[in-house]
Amino acid sequence: MPILPRLSALRDTLFRRKRLESELDAELAAALETLADRYVASGMSPEAARLAAHAALGGLNGIAHVKEEVRDVRVGRSLEATIGDLRYAWRGLQRTPGFGAVAILTLGLGIGSTTAIFSVVRTLLLSDLPFQDGSRLVFVWHDLSARGYPRAPLAGPEIVDLRDRARLFSGFGGIWSNTTVLTGQDPEQLRIGLVTHDFFSVLGAAPALGRTFKAEDAAPTASGTILLSHALWQRRFAGDPAIVGRTIQVNNRATAVVGVMPPGFRPMMPPDASVPDDLQAWLLLHSSFTTWPRGQRFLRVVGRMKPGVRLADAQQEIDAIGIQLAREYKRVGIYGPMESGRALYAVGLHADGVREVRPTLLALFAGVSLLLVVACVNVASLLIARAAARSRETAVRIVLGADTRRLFRQYAVEGLLLGALGGAAGLLVGRGCLALLVSLRPATLGRIDAASIDPGVTAFAIGLALTWGLILSLGPLAQARSADIFTSLQQASRGGGSRLLYRRRAALVVFQLALSVVLLVSAGLLARAFVRLANVDPGFAWDNVVTFRLSLSGPRFEEREAFHAFSAQFRSRLAALPGVIAAGAISHLPYDDLPNWGTPYVPDGRVDRGERPTADTRAITPGFFEAVGARLIEGRFFTEADTAASTPVAIVDERLARHAWPGESAIGKRFTGDPYTNGHASVLVTVVGVVRHLRHRQLAAETGEQIYYPHTQAPRNPMAYVVRSSSNPDAVIPQVRGALARLDSTLPIYDPRPLSAYVVAARAARRFTMILAAAFAGAALALAVIGVYGVTAYASALRRREFGVRLALGATRRQIVGLVMGETVRLGALGLVLGLAGAAIAATLLRSQLYELTPGDPLSYALAIPVLAGAVSLAAWLPAQRATRISPMESLRAD
Repeated sequence: MPILPRLSALRDTLFRRKRLESELDAELAAALETLADRYVASGMSPEAARLAAHAALGGLNGIAHVKEEVRDVRVGRSLEATIGDLRYAWRGLQRTPGFGAVAILTLGLGIGSTTAIFSVVRTLLLSDLPFQDGSRLVFVWHDLSARGYPRAPLAGPEIVDLRDRARLFSGFGGIWSNTTVLTGQDPEQLRIGLVTHDFFSVLGAAPALGRTFKAEDAAPTASGTILLSHALWQRRFAGDPAIVGRTIQVNNRATAVVGVMPPGFRPMMPPDASVPDDLQAWLLLHSSFTTWPRGQRFLRVVGRMKPGVRLADAQQEIDAIGIQLAREYKRVGIYGPMESGRALYAVGLHADGVREVRPTLLALFAGVSLLLVVACVNVASLLIARAAARSRETAVRIVLGADTRRLFRQYAVEGLLLGALGGAAGLLVGRGCLALLVSLRPATLGRIDAASIDPGVTAFAIGLALTWGLILSLGPLAQARSADIFTSLQQASRGGGSRLLYRRRAALVVFQLALSVVLLVSAGLLARAFVRLANVDPGFAWDNVVTFRLSLSGPRFEEREAFHAFSAQFRSRLAALPGVIAAGAISHLPYDDLPNWGTPYVPDGRVDRGERPTADTRAITPGFFEAVGARLIEGRFFTEADTAASTPVAIVDERLARHAWPGESAIGKRFTGDPYTNGHASVLVTVVGVVRHLRHRQLAAETGEQIYYPHTQAPRNPMAYVVRSSSNPDAVIPQVRGALARLDSTLPIYDPRPLSAYVVAARAARRFTMILAAAFAGAALALAVIGVYGVTAYASALRRREFGVRLALGATRRQIVGLVMGETVRLGALGLVLGLAGAAIAATLLRSQLYELTPGDPLSYALAIPVLAGAVSLAAWLPAQRATRISPMESLRAD
């Protein structure tokens, strides 16, 4: 008997059985009621009559017992059926290992990359600061927008003003980053934080050993104290707990160790505060810092709000205090014009600390989310195709009485199993991706190190996997519900396919291609912007230049004459080394993280001190400009004749010369300014040279005007030395150490590295974003190619008979290839159009990352077209070639 009539007869039998069961239930209910009426007529109460009727007909103890047994049976059957569905789903993956491997790997890549980025976003953006009540901490900035510094530090007296006038804060602490020398045996230069005595209490950070600073430690008569980082304690003092209370030599002065901070402690200051996270020790600021000039801004100030105070109210109070100070000191021009309407302002410490990395992280999270969507679309396409291949099996289930709820459970179990396996793979991929992110991350994203695949991130990955598993199960269910049973059985018996399925898969592929175009264009924009940034001329040459830092500390250098004499002697020794072309020193290297802020200056003859311009100031020695290849526009460089006793001189950059003396030569012009008194002393400085502007702070933009003072007239300590050699600069460092040891064996050099390393670090953040965008675009394109290949292969299978007939009628193989690829090209064109429209929207979000590019850069869009066209053509070529090998006779015989 043919299968279709047999199935129809079986279905009719099932329907008749259900109808008979319904009729039997109705007859049983009528019999129960009749018997109960008889018992009532014999004198029983209604309740007793009902129980007696149930006992007589069913041999049971009552209706409650009946309901309980029915419920137990249903639960048991449901659990048994679910376990059966799980076993069936597992056997299905075992029967098709290729499908299972591709689907699990695709989900694992999508979920893993998303999990890795989520762990970083959670650590940096969602988690609170690792301090006591970290949400109550604010950072106070000085707004000098009129002078080009909207985020400037505060002066010493201003922290006293905040402590005296603020009523919504429990305290204010300050920090300034510098270096010092740990003297004694094996001298070592340390990166330290100079802090107020209450800095750690305001921060809410407790030591691992000992204590932090107290107010009495800052008294003028108190002996020196130091607080060590955990890493320095372990490395230098072998983790000895007895170090607390012991005296060590710092800058050749006896200094008592009061405590050790816990492992992993970081100050967590904003990146542009120039307070690095990897400080090695902390010392107290000199007790006189609160009396230093108000124009001498160096202090990074953190405040702690009182419990229950809102950030908006605290910000209002800081704004009001700043305006009061600006009015009080208006006559001496300390605060200058307030273009923003404020002098001081406060921001949440956590929010300000991630201000620069937030756009990058959110862009990364959006990118991996798109990648996850592309991956899941690909898996959905595979599942729908798999459901089509099982259409005959599904039709038989429906004929045998399976309803929508039963099908949903089956497909949901399969989707959840696939999602769980993909999630497990994703956790492994996530760990690898996170390790890769940590290895590639720039210095501005250094806090990524704290990110990990912890229980919270694991729960996120599991939830993501199970959610997508359920979503993916809906595709095959919709396919099964919309299919015609008898048509599915007929097509299955002939091995045919579905044009409806093809259209659905094609729509998914178009979506994949569109997302790939969005990521390709974004990666192209970022790559082109990075290339432009890499070709920027910063005004100096960094090839064959090595740098290192040196601090001249100790009693022998307290006299300025001895200090300068040693510096000159050391530089002459450096210049005499074999292969050295030039050697000099500067207070702040380009792109380093040492704090350096501008100071006001007043061109001679101008009396309006309320609108004084500000310039970056640096102290240099003779030989520095020659070592970095700076271009002299007019005048001269500094010489050894520019001493502390000679006329105060300076070299300015071309921007300051144009601004201060437009249309005139700056040589011989004078201005009032001094890097230590911030322009308050009447020191007239004569311009002896004009150099090309050097991009010291960032590559992406020219910064403020620049003034260079001779080191002898504006001494700074420590100094960064630059040495240009004619050969490999790395070979110079051992010679430098030898030259210094011959002069003073107790002085160490610190942080030796090529000047090019600073330039690479300045590009690192944009390079990081570009690499990740390119990786996401490549992964999305690869997934889209797989989807195109699957759709093209499926379409070719649907048209197998047509191709056989065409070949039998004389069609050439080139024509068959054209037919197959023509349809694929149309899909690619549609995906390209949609993707270009989406890319135009996405590109606007990258505006801040596009150096000298607009979001509508035509070349970036044009480059995406051949890449997509090549990928789509490659994906369609293999199925097209397979279609040309169809045998006409076999195709017609199969029909």
